[in-house]
Amino acid sequence: MPLARGQSDDAQPRKEGPMNALDKLPWQRQDLPKFIVMLSTLGLLEFTRSAFFWVYMPFSSKELGLSLSLVGLAWVVHSLTEALSRGIGGFLVQRIGFGAVGVLSGLVGLLALSGTILNPNGWFLLVSMLLWGVSISGLQPGYLSFSSRIAVPGREGRAIAYAQFLVIPWIGLGWVLGTFFIRNLPESTSLLLFAALGLVTLLGLASLGVREPLPKQSLNIRQLMQVLIIVPTAFAQLFLQNLFNLVILKFTLTHLKLTEWQLYLAMGLAAAVVFLGAGILGRLPDRKGVWLPLISSLGALAAIFLLIAQQPSYPYFLLLCLLGGIAFATFVPSWNALLVRLLPTENRAAIWGSLMVVEGLGAATGPAVGGFLWDWLGPRGPFWGGAAVCGLLIAFYGFVYWRLRRGLSVEAS
Repeated sequence: MPLARGQSDDAQPRKEGPMNALDKLPWQRQDLPKFIVMLSTLGLLEFTRSAFFWVYMPFSSKELGLSLSLVGLAWVVHSLTEALSRGIGGFLVQRIGFGAVGVLSGLVGLLALSGTILNPNGWFLLVSMLLWGVSISGLQPGYLSFSSRIAVPGREGRAIAYAQFLVIPWIGLGWVLGTFFIRNLPESTSLLLFAALGLVTLLGLASLGVREPLPKQSLNIRQLMQVLIIVPTAFAQLFLQNLFNLVILKFTLTHLKLTEWQLYLAMGLAAAVVFLGAGILGRLPDRKGVWLPLISSLGALAAIFLLIAQQPSYPYFLLLCLLGGIAFATFVPSWNALLVRLLPTENRAAIWGSLMVVEGLGAATGPAVGGFLWDWLGPRGPFWGGAAVCGLLIAFYGFVYWRLRRGLSVEAS
């Protein structure tokens, strides 16, 4: 039965049966195997990076004759190269497919890690990490673009939000499993890394048939304007997430007088609410349109930042973390739904990669700005700054919505 205009797929009656649980997922059932293979490819790559940079190299750098400062520099080169190459990487995925890029990233990773471990050299480490960063830069935009293309109509925001969330555990697993190996089976740790990259290569081969739609023409002015609408939030969302990195421990432990476990409980509560709430609150932008959930969640985040700046008591702080998790669980699917509505399908991977470059700039500048605001305005400064950024986004998107209501031809309301 075709959907009426504006009607969510969630509103349609479902056939009961043993596979009904799969119908609740935000992705179309027939494409789930491809999605799982792509998730595993990206996840294993993140697993390897986490285990290599944060576990293997700190414990083995002295034995390899490499200083920790050099290892840190290699990570900076690698991560910046990946972030700044995502536009090119997205274009590459669009041309040769996710699978080919997965194979390339696995093989370059095997070369980089085997050379570093078996014949360590500082210059080789830096150059190989740079090349590895370029080779993997297309995987995430390709993965998110595919997730948006196979989303059940009316569930696009939730599909991308959960696609992003599902990658995060792999990073933690790399740290945990890498730590277990380095402490109990140190000689086998390198084999763990090689095995993971070998699986990345094999899974890439399994995804060779996954291709992005090739653009038939370049972006026109209307499409370009739609992309420009997204840029401020692309920068701001990771800017806000990283604004407090340098100051949050100092603020909570010395000014709110929290213990470490109280802080961990608050952070765990917020993270759980975000993960669980995205599936429920993500229905708002998918069913009712993106503008009201997007703007209202930004307003809620601004208010929460201002209230945290008042140095609340711990129960009040827990409540604010809970409300912040709800606001963020609404913001992320709303932002993702806006992306799906505005990004042209045929250029999606390349544009998504370019937007990730903007996001990377936000992530890179956030901590520096947070530290500056702390020095300039005191402990409340970063939270005032976060509220100001949310306010500017509300003003910008309020203006965009007003223009849309006046007839600007963008299908995003």
